[in-house]
Amino acid sequence: MIARRDLAVRVAARSDLSPTCFRLTLAAQEPLDASPGQFGMLSCGEGFDPLLRRAFSLAGVSRQGDTTEVELLIKEVGKGTTLLRHFALGSDLRLLAPLGNGFSLDAGPHRLALVAGGIGLPPVLFAAEVLAARSTGFDLYLGATSAVELLELTRCGRATSRAGGELVLTTDDGSRGERGFVTAALARRLSEGRAYSRVLACGPTPMLAALTLLARGHGLDAELSLEEPMACGVGVCLGCVVKLADGRYVPTCKEGPVFRTSELAPGWWT
Repeated sequence: MIARRDLAVRVAARSDLSPTCFRLTLAAQEPLDASPGQFGMLSCGEGFDPLLRRAFSLAGVSRQGDTTEVELLIKEVGKGTTLLRHFALGSDLRLLAPLGNGFSLDAGPHRLALVAGGIGLPPVLFAAEVLAARSTGFDLYLGATSAVELLELTRCGRATSRAGGELVLTTDDGSRGERGFVTAALARRLSEGRAYSRVLACGPTPMLAALTLLARGHGLDAELSLEEPMACGVGVCLGCVVKLADGRYVPTCKEGPVFRTSELAPGWWT
C-alpha cells in the first residue's frame, strides 16, 4: 500500500479536451508514487464553498526534475468542477493522494483488454501508458457519445501502438469509429475468437454492468474501477458503499475503487 499524503499543489497547466472536459496538470514539490486506478481528493479553492473536495482518478503521475506533475482529466458537471476549470495558472490547491487500490497490471498468456467509457478514461489511460512502458500487450477500447467527446486520442494511439495493440473507437451516434456501445465492439472481437487474459475498465455504471455480463459469459476475469459518489475518500463517511459477493458492504474509496467482478454482489450488475 502506497502511503497517502496531503499535498500542496499548484495549477501548472490546463487545456480543454472537449466542450465539457479538460485536462488539469498539478505541480507539487513532494514526490508522489501512485498506481493506475488510484485517485485523489482535490480541493476546489481556499474557502468553504464548496466545502468538500472532489474525487478524481489519476490520469498520470511523473517526476520532472524537482517537481511532481499530476494529470487529471475532468468533466465539468457542477460548481466544483466549474471552479477548477477557471482557476488561474499558479493557483494553490490541496490534493490528498494516492487513495484506494489500483489495477493489477501483471501480464498473462494473452494481451489485456482496456475499456474506457467517456470520462472513465483517466485510470485506463494511466494503465495504458504504464503497460506500454513495460512492453505488455493490450488492446484499448474507447467509447463516447460522439466524436467530440473522444478524449486524448493521440496519447491513446501512441500507447496502444507502442504495445502492439489495436485502438478501437466507438461512438453512440456513429460520428467516429464503430457505431454503438464500446461493450458491443469488445463483444464482436471476443465472438471472433480474440483472446484476452483480463479486462481492465472504467466508465459509467451501465457500461460496467454490461461488461461484467460479457466477461462472465466468456470466462474472462475483469477488474472494474467503479464510479461512486465520494465525500471523504478514506472510508469514514460511508457514502460510497458497494455490496460484495460475500454479503459485506464496503466503502468503494477504501476497498476499491477497483474491484474484480467476482468480488461484487450479483445485484450490482444484474
